[in-house]
Amino acid sequence: MAFVEFADVSKIYQMGEVEVAAVRDMSFTIEQGEFVVIVGPSGAGKTTLLNMLGGMDSATSGTIMLDGARVSSFNRKQLTQYRRHDIGFVFQFYNLVQNLTARENVELASQICRDPLDADEVLAAVGLADRVRNFPGQLSGGEQQRVAI
Repeated sequence: MAFVEFADVSKIYQMGEVEVAAVRDMSFTIEQGEFVVIVGPSGAGKTTLLNMLGGMDSATSGTIMLDGARVSSFNRKQLTQYRRHDIGFVFQFYNLVQNLTARENVELASQICRDPLDADEVLAAVGLADRVRNFPGQLSGGEQQRVAI
């Protein structure tokens, strides 16, 4: 069984009286440990695909499986638990809290983790041991991204 499986997945957005198919009958599998790149033109459905896989959006039809779990059948509570414990996102905009230090941003995120790691150790592991007291505005884009990760 594949680690990730999309089987005949479609996502239709209703815009007033108009239906927009962001994804139509998409099927693919990804094996555990496989490296995958998602590419395509603007409007091809890349973000929609990732939002559905991440439990931030639901499929209109089809089946989404991750590690044997049928994500496409999860209710709201199950999706919240899935997003909290099983999936991670780093957005284009890092969504760091601007008036919190790097350490405080990591500590904030660790409050919803099952087994949080020490914020200072995590920041040191990504090369930010000397930046823990800096605010996001005092960090480069790459440093902000590492805090978000």
